[in-house]
Amino acid sequence: MAERSIVVHAHAKINLCLEVLGRRPDGLHEVATVLQTVSLADRLRFAASSGITLRCRGMAVTPDNLILQAAHLLRERTGTVQGCLIACHKRIPVAAGLGGGSADAAATLVALNRLWGCGLSAAQLMALAEELGADVPFAVQGGTALATGTGTTLTTLPNAPANWLVLVVLSSPLGDKTREMYGRLRLEDFSDGSSALALATAIEKGRLDYGCVQSAFRRAATERWPEARAAIDVLSSTSPAAVSVAGAGPSVFALYPSRRAALAGLSRVRAAALPAQLHRFVGATSIC
Repeated sequence: MAERSIVVHAHAKINLCLEVLGRRPDGLHEVATVLQTVSLADRLRFAASSGITLRCRGMAVTPDNLILQAAHLLRERTGTVQGCLIACHKRIPVAAGLGGGSADAAATLVALNRLWGCGLSAAQLMALAEELGADVPFAVQGGTALATGTGTTLTTLPNAPANWLVLVVLSSPLGDKTREMYGRLRLEDFSDGSSALALATAIEKGRLDYGCVQSAFRRAATERWPEARAAIDVLSSTSPAAVSVAGAGPSVFALYPSRRAALAGLSRVRAAALPAQLHRFVGATSIC
């Protein structure tokens, strides 16, 4: 019997290392980044229905919403006439550098592939995901991965060693934040990708090289958002293993190898009146 409703969680991601190598002739940028899913997640419920309808708690629904795009893309490519009622409880802030929209799109593809009985393979779902955005293929599988090229060439890595993070969640009202932040990069922000590759190698050997945790957007993000600079200063005072920017910002995070150390850091950050949350690394999930 076909499933009539499915509940899934769409996990946020951080870039443990994000290097920008340069700009290509087509205007896109070459990157080398190690991606990691974390426990912060949106909750989505999909129920069989005649049309495709989205209701979202915590975010206004617009026609370009990635959940709707993913649902319509899957229906178009598979030829199904089925529909769904989608209820999203938004916990990942919008435009925070945490990949919430990509995570929601990926969760939609995976859930509706099951709900509608489309029978697409993991490879087929990943191909559809790439059409929706650079971070969506990674969000389909989650866990830990190295992304190169324009961010869509993925090399799956073993789950990174367990870590906790104190995440200072900040968001931006910018209409096209990512484009603006790439435009703010200077020559000194570009690198050769060696840190991301070194981090990936360390993870393959079962360890996390905190010295490789970095972001090409750190300077630009802290100049663009003074609150991000303030958050980094406070996080750095808590003796973390590493501090960096989430995506292109403005959220920032600090890593701790133990929950006890992370809780101590969380207490100090909250004492500074910053919107801090405690989360942990989340491993890869089964796609189909």
